[in-house]
Amino acid sequence: MRKKIVMYFHRRPLGNDPFSTFTNKRTVYHQFFKQGVSAGFQMFIASGKENYEEPSTFKDAYEYVDGSFTPYGTISADAVFDRSGGLSFPRENNDINVLNTIAFKRLCNDKNAMYALLSDYMPKNYTVRDATELEAATKTFDDRETVVLKPAKGMQGKGIIIGPATELRATTLEPGQEYSLQEFVDTSMGIPGVVKTRHDLRVIIVDGEIVLCHVRIPKEGSLLANVAQGGSIREVPISDIPAFIIERVFMIQRRIDVLFDFPLYSIDFGIQDGKTPYVFELNDQIGFPSEEMDSELFIERILRSLGKRASLHT
Repeated sequence: MRKKIVMYFHRRPLGNDPFSTFTNKRTVYHQFFKQGVSAGFQMFIASGKENYEEPSTFKDAYEYVDGSFTPYGTISADAVFDRSGGLSFPRENNDINVLNTIAFKRLCNDKNAMYALLSDYMPKNYTVRDATELEAATKTFDDRETVVLKPAKGMQGKGIIIGPATELRATTLEPGQEYSLQEFVDTSMGIPGVVKTRHDLRVIIVDGEIVLCHVRIPKEGSLLANVAQGGSIREVPISDIPAFIIERVFMIQRRIDVLFDFPLYSIDFGIQDGKTPYVFELNDQIGFPSEEMDSELFIERILRSLGKRASLHT
């Protein structure tokens, strides 16, 4: 019997083509489902918290058949590719067949938790919850030294403030919000053979293997490379990643993959002085590559990872 693979969204319009609005990523999503069928899986899409029942049942699922999605009804998934975002799925102790586990999603949603696990690979970081802690943390830096203050659970570069320590000391913090005060990494010297400017290098990993890499570059006058903040993005061939970065990736992988069952994730790096890689953050919600990028290995290894999880489902 063929294993059933479900791509699950928290909220996604279903129907014949749920990816019709995905512009330059639509064909990549379709290729993922097409290759899954070719690999011998039954491929489905499901959507909505109201349609999920523990541990692996989805109502109103659609099956991918001959290039389109057709109504199927209720199924029990053998493996789930989680695209829901947030922390409401998967449920605790019901994620053995889910890519990714809830424990890993929680880690990626908390920059201070990341630092607790990866402090030897990240710039100096302090947890800040109030004005007293902010003052104490900023005083560990020289007054004119550039530091970064960011919400511990923010994303897409939102709420990040970069400036001299003495100026950030006066920042008004949101009550009940936890922050991360971080040493600034100067990436202006670029990455040898990759980019000559400020950057954010994203290395994407699944099933213990690098499958994709791209560099994000801030818009002129900005220090934030997030695309949501106006940065640009360019694919980097895996063969072009410098050896010293590959070595650092492997060191981090050995820690992450064993603890969190070989998830799908990215490591965002900043390279200081063109030679020292620092981890900015981990991400568990990995966007599909665009049509212009090489998506073959990305798709193949995700399906391989899902197949391994499906084999554990009884």
